[in-house]
Amino acid sequence: MSNNALDQLKQETKDDIRLFNCIKELYEQGVPFDDLKALIPDIRRTRDQLHMKRMLENNNAVLLSMFSKEMSFLLDAKERRQEEEFKKIDQLIRQQQSFRKSAAEAGPVEKLKKLFLPA
Repeated sequence: MSNNALDQLKQETKDDIRLFNCIKELYEQGVPFDDLKALIPDIRRTRDQLHMKRMLENNNAVLLSMFSKEMSFLLDAKERRQEEEFKKIDQLIRQQQSFRKSAAEAGPVEKLKKLFLPA
């Protein structure tokens, strides 16, 4: 049996013990057993509804945690992609600047400067 199933069984057992103690206390206070017997299904239904509510709250917490982790992962992945795109753009700009500088150094104006103006 899984740990969660054991916890659930423990909780149901505790709830049954509480139910029994409440019925016993009411009986000792003088409430007729037939009246108590009629209340038992309502008490159990209420207990089951509370149990269902606890399960739903637990499921909601689990889902919220999973959703938060997934959103965090997706945002991190998006940031990594954007960073890679910026690096590529930066690299292309630097490459273009390098090509322009090389072209300007090898151009006719620079050749004339070298001929007429000694370094």
